[in-house]
Amino acid sequence: MVDQIKRISQTNTPRWVVLVIDIGLSAISFAFASLISDILTSYDFNMRQFVIPLLIVLSFRILAFLLTKSYTGIIRYTSTQDAVRIFSAVAASSLLIFTLEGIYNYFYDASLIKSAVIIIDAFILVFLLSAFRIAFKLIYNLYAKNKIETSKKEVIIYGAGEAGIIVKRSFEQNTKFGRKIIAFLDDNPKLHGKSMEGIRIYPVDTDWDKLVSEKRNVELVIAINKLSNIRKKSIIENCLQKNVRVKTIPPVSAWINGEFSAQSIKNVKIQDLLEREPIHLSTKLIDKELKNQTILITGAAGSIGSEIARQCLKFSPKLVVLLDQAETPLYELENELHFNNNIEVVIANVCNTARIEKVFTHFKPSYVFHAAAYKHVPMMEDNPYEAISTNVFGTQNVSTLAVKYKTKKFVFISTDKAVNPTNIMGASKRIAEIFVQSLNAKLKLETDVHTLFVTTRFGNVLGSNGSVIPIFRRQIDDGGPITVTHPEITRYFMTIPEACQLVLEAGVMGQGGEIYIFDMGESVKIVDLARKMIRLSGLEEGKDIEITFTGLRPGEKLKEELLNDKENTIGTHNSKIMIAQVPEYNYLEVNNLIDSLYIQKDTLTNRHLVEAMKKIVPEYKSKNSIYEELDKKLIST
Repeated sequence: MVDQIKRISQTNTPRWVVLVIDIGLSAISFAFASLISDILTSYDFNMRQFVIPLLIVLSFRILAFLLTKSYTGIIRYTSTQDAVRIFSAVAASSLLIFTLEGIYNYFYDASLIKSAVIIIDAFILVFLLSAFRIAFKLIYNLYAKNKIETSKKEVIIYGAGEAGIIVKRSFEQNTKFGRKIIAFLDDNPKLHGKSMEGIRIYPVDTDWDKLVSEKRNVELVIAINKLSNIRKKSIIENCLQKNVRVKTIPPVSAWINGEFSAQSIKNVKIQDLLEREPIHLSTKLIDKELKNQTILITGAAGSIGSEIARQCLKFSPKLVVLLDQAETPLYELENELHFNNNIEVVIANVCNTARIEKVFTHFKPSYVFHAAAYKHVPMMEDNPYEAISTNVFGTQNVSTLAVKYKTKKFVFISTDKAVNPTNIMGASKRIAEIFVQSLNAKLKLETDVHTLFVTTRFGNVLGSNGSVIPIFRRQIDDGGPITVTHPEITRYFMTIPEACQLVLEAGVMGQGGEIYIFDMGESVKIVDLARKMIRLSGLEEGKDIEITFTGLRPGEKLKEELLNDKENTIGTHNSKIMIAQVPEYNYLEVNNLIDSLYIQKDTLTNRHLVEAMKKIVPEYKSKNSIYEELDKKLIST
């Protein structure tokens, strides 16, 4: 018997079997209804008068079952929808039987089926059909519960609201996931101590040692869609300390056909621990500036450039020109945004003056977001020529053409590595900053109407190409080790959408010459980041995976800065955006130095290229680099 129950519970009962059982229960129900009616009316039973009404009733019941498809539901997943189908089938067929009885009585002045029998039968049948399904579901759940008990995978659901109930039922209906719900957690004090479908609700600050034993393999599922980032971070941090894995459900908008699936539950990502509260943008100002405008985005295939494109498209621009020299990423971005008719894809190198001038001549952009750059510090340390060509000459090229073709605003995307640079990449970006600022100052003196140059400066973005998080993710997937350069190295982090939203707002609010820096929050120890990623993956450092320290790479420093020693900030209307007060540079001097460097670039050695950069940016001091000796030389001279 037990084996049969197991076998049945592992397969779906055929629909025809359910239909046959329903018909059988209909016959039993009618027999009981007739018997009760006869007893109540002291009427002698007559087989002929029983069989014909029975066949009539069964005919109408079968018709109703077929029309409402009440027999098609999977019995072990019986829900209120199945109860509605049963009630509809019985009510509809009973109404038809009443109608037939009325017609028969009208023409023959006799009763075919007693009204009392029809009513009693309807109540009994609803009970029997529902009881059959509920009984089967209880037997199945009992077997499933015993099966789950052996797996010892237990789930705590954070959120005892509607989403939490849906998650609970989804796990119960999909025993293949091997999960047993042991508790609800909720912030609402009115729910504490109560039970929801047999599961007790606890406060979030409950004693976890009593709730979770060390032997249990416990997961916490966050089943609240509108949860603040600060609250989510607090919950995840608390779980990590107790070695509890954390998962989260997707937003309701991502549910397939509006229905939740247990398969859609995902592991919490490290980004969830670094996200901050949403940014409140001046959308009216951005919309006013960008609507019906032609926007050129250089480096559009990169992490920042592509997100700027997505953000700009929300404000109904006339045209967004996506320019990059990376063919494959640009092709992928075009496929992603193919539904937008107001995009144009251009493959070009920002260093190619003739090619970029044709772009300006043809499209005449009102806004330029210049994100094209080489950004990987160790790689640029070995390739100063390319860093200078793209980051300096490329910026000079695009910005000069923006002035020539009367672009309204030029927004330059810089980096915190430009502050007190210790590497070639940061120094090249600082030279570009100096150039666009000096160009803006020159134009301001010449005319009131000119291209406005605005610089935005921020740190690392989560998930960007080559950032530590995707690298750590790959290393964890490969079984380790995770490589960290230094145990004390720290970095600022910001999500890509957050950074690009601030770029847009800073860009439209800028009046020319500003360097906007963004509130990056607290700096994060990279080794702590690695350890949290290990725990979020359900692994244990030292047991499942190792962390190794490889030493600082060429040009790398322990801590990044957003301001140098001579810079201060002033606030703006957005608390996350500040303006750096930086020294001004003479355009002619800066342009001459850059032009001189450009003329000599093909003949100078790497050493001489870097030496020329240090003369333009005196605060550029190399670290962990072969070029450190140049600093000693410059000091001595």
